Amino acid sequence: MEIARTQDYILMRLSHGEDIIKSIEEVIAEEKSTLLIVTGIGMITDFELGYFDRGQYIKKTFKEPYELTVLQGSVASEGDPRMHIHATVADKEHRAYGGHLLKGQVWMSNEIGFLRLKGVSSKRWMDKEKGVAILHVSQVTG
Repeated sequence: MEIARTQDYILMRLSHGEDIIKSIEEVIAEEKSTLLIVTGIGMITDFELGYFDRGQYIKKTFKEPYELTVLQGSVASEGDPRMHIHATVADKEHRAYGGHLLKGQVWMSNEIGFLRLKGVSSKRWMDKEKGVAILHVSQVTG
């Protein structure tokens, strides 16, 4: 894993075989001052996407390499889970699949960026009525 950090951005490049979710968790572990917006591209293999349906995921597992055309989501400064990340992938026939990224391994390389939204407080907590963790944001004053 290669990482570059500035005041506003974090950029990481992951290598073949690295675990995408664990790598993101490692990078964001100390990032708790604001909301992070996540974006990324690359290739992915041995991954699982989920469609959220009434409190549970309908999961689909993919074993072959796919093009990771979009990785997008957010990381709250507080809560469990802090991350909410979706992926859109494409196969060799140019068919696209998408959903919550539940697990995945890098195939060849991934480029993942994080944008820090300064002045934003963010928390994600379970909404028992909806059965899902919901992001709550507010502007920090002062």
